[in-house]
Amino acid sequence: MKKNVLFIGVTEYHLENSSHLQRKFTPLSREMGVFVIARAKSPEGASPLFGGRRFHEERFGAHFYLISSRMLFAPLAFGAGVFLCLKRDIHTIVAQGPLVEGMIGFFLALLFRKEFIVEIHGDWREGPFVNKKRLFPAVSKKLVPLFANICFRKADKIRGVGEYFLRDLRKKYTRKKYFVFPTYSDLSLYCTEKHTNFRKYICTAAVLSPIKDIGTLLLGFSRIRGAFPDYKLVIAGGGPAMESLRAQAGGLKIEKSVIFTGRLSSQELKDVMRDCWVFVLPSLSEGVPRVLLEAMMLRKPVIATNVGGIPEIVKDGVNGFLFEPKDVEVLAMKLKELLGIPECAKKMGEAGRAFAEANFSNEKYIENYISMIYQ
Repeated sequence: MKKNVLFIGVTEYHLENSSHLQRKFTPLSREMGVFVIARAKSPEGASPLFGGRRFHEERFGAHFYLISSRMLFAPLAFGAGVFLCLKRDIHTIVAQGPLVEGMIGFFLALLFRKEFIVEIHGDWREGPFVNKKRLFPAVSKKLVPLFANICFRKADKIRGVGEYFLRDLRKKYTRKKYFVFPTYSDLSLYCTEKHTNFRKYICTAAVLSPIKDIGTLLLGFSRIRGAFPDYKLVIAGGGPAMESLRAQAGGLKIEKSVIFTGRLSSQELKDVMRDCWVFVLPSLSEGVPRVLLEAMMLRKPVIATNVGGIPEIVKDGVNGFLFEPKDVEVLAMKLKELLGIPECAKKMGEAGRAFAEANFSNEKYIENYISMIYQ
């Protein structure tokens, strides 16, 4: 019998012209009833609750209930969950995080006695405090683990995108069922690219916010610019930190060698990454970042911080290099090594491609998810 599964998350979904969501939810909906409560970006001037759209939309064989209001997300999502548990015979509730969505899922599972799965996609302890200022941060930092552990205790199954996120929980909650597999990574746009080159620029791609720490990359690039004057640094993406990063580049006197692209489409981003010499991700916190897998699919060596689930995909010295957050000296040294030894860069790029192909196919994700739901 097919199970009806309710997914609750705070991710913003864009249903229009989304081939990514179609490739994810169409095969899942063949094996289970899929109901999604999530957020939607509200167009300017539209309803602050539902983003100028119908609250319920059916796409890709799944049912979406999308809420635009941040302030009212929790009560509206809980109300939608109550309705679905009563009317749609939900068997399993999946909270795609242990905090806001976790507490919503906890109360629904408790009220209706449903199977409860909690997922961990990143650093839930410190991540919420890196990008945004919170009211009463000292109190919030004490409440976050309290709320999360309430969810973990109630959970029937716990899934992490990497083993790193489950180590402590396995010791604390020994009788839970644990599952480890990465987030859905639609790499189809990247795995079919055949015309990659190694041109003289370093690339990074991210939402430009403090947690991505692009400032460390600017410092590292400034240290090697004298030895590699022909190289540029391309920073792909937009975000709240862009102007401060421009100012930092000016202060380091490297502004003529740094290119800010602004926000790019998926195709534009692939075109930028396709010909870079090396891809760098200097984040302070991460789960298992898809952008590193995209770079590997394009046969690029990667340099990334030794945080979260990154060490599970970046094998130091094999398909890239790891460095500790904010360690400018090591970052600069690794950049010099890859820029100065073309054979090393290309060998690591090929190793990265082989690793990504073997471990991160769409089919493998669907297979893992179905297995978790029905075990």
